[in-house]
Amino acid sequence: MNYNIGSGWFNDLAHVDTVRHEIAAILDSIAHTLSQAESEGEKTSGRFGLEPEIKRLLSEAENLRQGVFRLLVLGDMKRGKSTFLNALLGQNLLPSDVSPCTAFLTTIKYGAQEKVTIYYNDGKAPEQIDFQQFKLRYTIDPNETKVLEKGEQLAFPDVSHAVIEHPLPLLGKGIEFVDSPGLNDTEARNELSLNYIYNCHAILFVLSASQPCTLEERRYLQNYLRDKGLNIFFIVNGWDRVRDGLVNPDDVEALQLAEERLRTCFRSNLAEYCNHNNKDIYQQRVFEVSALNALRARIKNPNADLDGTGLPPFLNSLNRFLAKERAVAEVERTRTIANQVYNRFCEVIDRRVPLLDNSVDELKQKIKSIQSDFDKLSDISNRFQLEIRDIRDTKAKDIADSFRNYILNLETTFEEDFIASQPDLDYMQFFDKNNRAVFYTSFKRAFERYMNDRITAWEFISKQELAAVFTQLEEKAASYRAEYGQILEAINCKLIGYRFYAVGHTYRSNQFETWADTVMDVFGAIPDSMNRGINSFNYFWVRVFAIVAASLILQFATILFAGITLPVLGAILGGIGVVALQAEYVRRTLINATRKEFAKHLPQIAEEQWRPIFEGVQQCFNDYANLIGTRINSDINSRKQELDNLLKQKQSHEIDIKAEAKRLKDLEIEIQSQIKQIDLVRESL
Repeated sequence: MNYNIGSGWFNDLAHVDTVRHEIAAILDSIAHTLSQAESEGEKTSGRFGLEPEIKRLLSEAENLRQGVFRLLVLGDMKRGKSTFLNALLGQNLLPSDVSPCTAFLTTIKYGAQEKVTIYYNDGKAPEQIDFQQFKLRYTIDPNETKVLEKGEQLAFPDVSHAVIEHPLPLLGKGIEFVDSPGLNDTEARNELSLNYIYNCHAILFVLSASQPCTLEERRYLQNYLRDKGLNIFFIVNGWDRVRDGLVNPDDVEALQLAEERLRTCFRSNLAEYCNHNNKDIYQQRVFEVSALNALRARIKNPNADLDGTGLPPFLNSLNRFLAKERAVAEVERTRTIANQVYNRFCEVIDRRVPLLDNSVDELKQKIKSIQSDFDKLSDISNRFQLEIRDIRDTKAKDIADSFRNYILNLETTFEEDFIASQPDLDYMQFFDKNNRAVFYTSFKRAFERYMNDRITAWEFISKQELAAVFTQLEEKAASYRAEYGQILEAINCKLIGYRFYAVGHTYRSNQFETWADTVMDVFGAIPDSMNRGINSFNYFWVRVFAIVAASLILQFATILFAGITLPVLGAILGGIGVVALQAEYVRRTLINATRKEFAKHLPQIAEEQWRPIFEGVQQCFNDYANLIGTRINSDINSRKQELDNLLKQKQSHEIDIKAEAKRLKDLEIEIQSQIKQIDLVRESL
């Protein structure tokens, strides 16, 4: 099959972009209809109190118009991330020699003019440069990279990130790429990428066929991407170089055997990240690619046949995910919002039309009769928030205590865990005074990785515990929601009863079922199924525990190495004969000294970190409780305002009941027609 990037992917994305704008226009139209209805209500039977719904429609419309599919590109040093991105773009935009210690996040987005904007950390104003300057200024020699890496230095410490704008058609159809720094096990560097993970629709993780699934790559996947509910596409780059590693590149059988060994290795390490709803989607998520060959072909001919580069299967799968799965889910969410607004409007007019017949005194009496019901709705809000906060205090203490106990027990398994995760340290460098500083840098980073692994292991367990608590709260929310709905039914019954009206509008006795989504949305703030990667929940862990982890690692790294240098050096130099010069002896002595120094500080660190963990978990529950309270109070106030507006209008002038009932019915029909337009557009996806 001949394939070029523009033929399939571009057309599908262009269609998604068109659908987004069409639905955004429909949402604008619905919002306009409701706004006009509210304005007209000031002259007739009163405003409906639908300002929150109008705002919600306009916000969703703007989100659709501004919507992009943002793809985060991750990968270790020299995996060909930039080459891969350049191949997708069809232009050699990105420097291809940027390494982990020098790189910074670079967003590639659509712009009418070609330009690069550099953003700084020190408050300096952003700077615009051209592409040639960008490549020359921010590409350094790989040998210099190694020197900087050993000294844990950044080549461009003042740079925050860069934004590349380009009028490429692909970017103009709603695709943005975020090229990340290479993988690194220090919290400060990984935080740059982590901040973007939950704002991206998919991750493109670039691996190398020449170095399959290194320890750093496996650690990064486990620590940062595992069980986060993320959509990850794995790009095994340089697949064409598998042949180059053979003694006889023309030996077909040897090539097949080498490729099968590689595929077995990648599957064993990546399969757990390629599972969706207990379904194996490995074939739709892992791709063997030759990015350099694809880039060369596209530079010569933008519409080049890319068969043999591995890009066609990847692009087909990514296209299916973005233009079908993600786009359909996006439109479905929009349709749900529109329907909730429509149901809310129907609920309002189902009350408004019958109440038009009431005199001022009758309406006053009815409003007075339901004040206690409004109090009951407020009581539901208060009781639910109180229950959330009661659980908050208990669970925050439990999790903070578990963290303290976990930290205190690290001494027990320190040697086993540390050695298992750091197999490549050259301990003999310690004995050489010329290399001792280099070794300490390596050992310090190894210790940071060890701590990161341990904190991640605890975090995984605690997330499951907290997720179970929120599952219980979800069940409680359903109970409160049902109680809330019953009270609303009682309010409706007191206001309008169950009867037919000559104006041709019928009260629907099963109305609660019709607008149940609106009530559900009031209680819908809970990040349900949090253990399956809901964004708001994962953002909490990134926000709270990344800070705690970074602080914890920094504390240990600072105090630990200040206390072990002389004792270890003395112990090794005091060893007996050649034994003291053996790597195993140095290793045992160094790790034993590290463990002892580590254990001395564990109680202090555990106590110091208890409070941040406790308060962080508390804040998670507080955010939820506050959001629930805000939503319920807004709902109650809008219902009260709706009735007060009607009473005010009745007191000020005579309402033409027949004309007003017709106006409201016509509005319902108009909005219903607009909702159907969304369905028609949705069917085209």
